[in-house]
Parts: sequence; C-alpha cells; structure tokens
Amino acid sequence: MAKYLEILFRQRLRFAALLLLPVVLGAAVAVLFASFRATATLRIEDPAAFGTSFVPVGWSPSQTPAQNLADSMSQVVKTPAFSKSLSERLTSDGSVSSGAELRQTLASTNTGLKASASGSHLVTLAFTCPHPAVCISVVDDTIAIFKEQMATIQQDQAAAAATFWSGQLKDAQANLAAAQDELQNYAATHPGTTTDAGSSDPQMALLVGNVQLWRGKVTEAQNSLSQAQYLGTASTRFLQIGTTVVDPPHMAGSRFVGDYASLVPGVLVLLVSLAAVGAYIYLLGWADRTAGDPKQLERRLGVPVVATIPKLVGSGGA
Repeated sequence: MAKYLEILFRQRLRFAALLLLPVVLGAAVAVLFASFRATATLRIEDPAAFGTSFVPVGWSPSQTPAQNLADSMSQVVKTPAFSKSLSERLTSDGSVSSGAELRQTLASTNTGLKASASGSHLVTLAFTCPHPAVCISVVDDTIAIFKEQMATIQQDQAAAAATFWSGQLKDAQANLAAAQDELQNYAATHPGTTTDAGSSDPQMALLVGNVQLWRGKVTEAQNSLSQAQYLGTASTRFLQIGTTVVDPPHMAGSRFVGDYASLVPGVLVLLVSLAAVGAYIYLLGWADRTAGDPKQLERRLGVPVVATIPKLVGSGGA
C-alpha cells in the first residue's frame, strides 16, 4: 500500500489529470446524450354538466373524462392526418432546421408523444426529443391539431351514425307501409273482423302486431337519427369549449441533462473510467521494482542495511 501511495505522490499531477478525466467523460456523455421532455396539462370538463344524459360520440361512460380525452388524443396522434398537419406546422414556424430533423421528429412521435390521465379531469401531454425547442413546438402544435381533428372525427362519426339510422328509418318505413297495406287488404276481405291486437282472428291479430312492430321501429329510427345529428354538433362544441390548457407547454427537468435519462450512461462511463485509472495505478505499482525503504532492500538483498545515503542536491557553486 505504501508503494502505491508513493507512486501517487511522486506522479500526483499525472494522476490528478487521470482522475479528472473520468469526471469530464461522464459529464460529457450526460450532456451530449441528454433527452429533453416538454409537458403540458389540459383540463376536460364533465359532460354531465352539459346534460345528465350527454355522452360525447366515441366516449365510454365507464371512464373518467380525462381517460376518455387521453384515449382520444392517443388515437389522433397515430393517424396520418396528424403527421401531415404536424409536419406542415413545424416547417412553417421554423421549429426544425432540416428535412432530416423533421423526419426524425415525426418518427419519434409514435413512441415519444404520450397523453395520460393525471386526474379525473386532467390530462398530461408529454413529448421527449433531443432538442428543447422542438419538444415545446410539438406539444404546442399537438394541442391545436387535436382540437381541429377531433372536431372532424366527431362529425365523421356522427355522420356515419346518421347514415346508418337513415337507412334503418327508410327500411322501417317501407316495412310499415307494406304491413299497413296487408292489414287493410285483409280487413277489406274480412269486414266483420275487429282490427286490433286482441282480435279473435289470429291472422288479423298477427297483421295488427306487425303494423305496431314496424311503427315502433320507425319511431326508434327517427329518434336515433335525431340523436346522432344532435350528438355530432354537441360533441364538437363540447370538446372546443370544455377542453382548456391549464399548464402551457414547458420543459421538465434540467436545462443541461434534460429528463435525467442520460445520467445512467454518464455514471456508467464514470465508473468504467475510474476502474481503468485504478487498473493503471495497479500496473504501475506492479511494474515498479525500485525499493522505497531499507526494509525492502534487506528483504530483496538478504543483507542488513548499515546506512542510507540521502539524495544529494548540488549547490550552485559546486
């Protein structure tokens, strides 16, 4: 141990530089490979405040408003229309410096852009990327694009439902007209038979039942069609006025190491470098065959040391 201390003291400047090198390398890795995370928080109102039975198109009544909004955002950001709109916005506002950076940013949104419920009415939108300014722009643009595209999605879903119920209404009306004609024809050929569901004539009772059945189907289709048309408009309006940004896009973590994810490789580089320095010191000690004190000389030579001659420092007049 004394030999290693002697070596360290004798070459203290070299070892000071060697010990500083791992720290520099670790810090460089942590900074150069840092990833940055931008976040924003949105609040979504309770749809029940707009009507006790109101449920926006595509939402699940069993989930909280924040869970429904987070699911909707997660679906929107994976669509080609979102990528196209985001590309246009990032290019127009100069957030990206090159086509390669734009492609990299768009590709990273599939895994780096996430929306999660952070409460019953709060949703956190976060994006991780190598450049802070780009992260902020992506989160900010995503909020605007989401509101635009959700309005379109809500209208498309409502239109699909309206188309479906329009077809159902048309079929029900046709079947009702046919059932009524059949009932009238039978009543005309059986004038003494009462035209109600309790008629003693089983055929008449069946025909009356068919008319009542299809009349109910017509009413159901008309109500569902009206509801689909109403929900399309109401859902769009609800998302526009019910979604607010309570915490604007901002950077999370440190300005130098971002979200701290790069600290892990930085620490690993530091430990490996320190181990390399330690191995270097050990090799120097192992290769050093000089004797540092009289006892080492006695062990190596096998003879006692009578006296030691100190290192002579020449004088200026010698």
